[in-house]
Amino acid sequence: MEIRPIRADEWLRWREARLRMLREEAAYFSTRYEDAVREPEGVWRARTAEAAEGTDKILFVADDDDRLLGVVGGFRRLDPLEVQLVSLWVDPKARGRGVARSLIRAVASWARERGARRIVLFVQEANAPGRALYARAGFRATGDREPVGAGRPGFKLVVAATVDELLEQP
Repeated sequence: MEIRPIRADEWLRWREARLRMLREEAAYFSTRYEDAVREPEGVWRARTAEAAEGTDKILFVADDDDRLLGVVGGFRRLDPLEVQLVSLWVDPKARGRGVARSLIRAVASWARERGARRIVLFVQEANAPGRALYARAGFRATGDREPVGAGRPGFKLVVAATVDELLEQP
């Protein structure tokens, strides 16, 4: 398995993985499948190309012989010392093998290269497996929470960790 930045020509692979995560695990993501599936091809191409540049945002993939085992995104926040981690997903068949931890570390390394010191993310309160994963990785609740949004019930928690903490984890 290789953890690497997505390439611009992989927009269709990103679309397939994103739609799968939103369809199969809708309760854990703020974006709705029904909205994402309607996005035109040009939007998917543009987002993937921008992430492939890796300047202000990034998408990493866990690639295993041309099969995506997982994905994660990151982007610079308004505070230049912070990066937000988004859309972490690992294929259920690949869970428990360290894929998520490797993807988190990739975002942390990318953040460090850009001078960021802190990684922030939102996790649904209902996502107990995700909350446990992030806690094991070194993220801690900030005490902030906000509605999931888009007419959906529930709240999402804000959790954060320092780049150093994430990169020091075994």
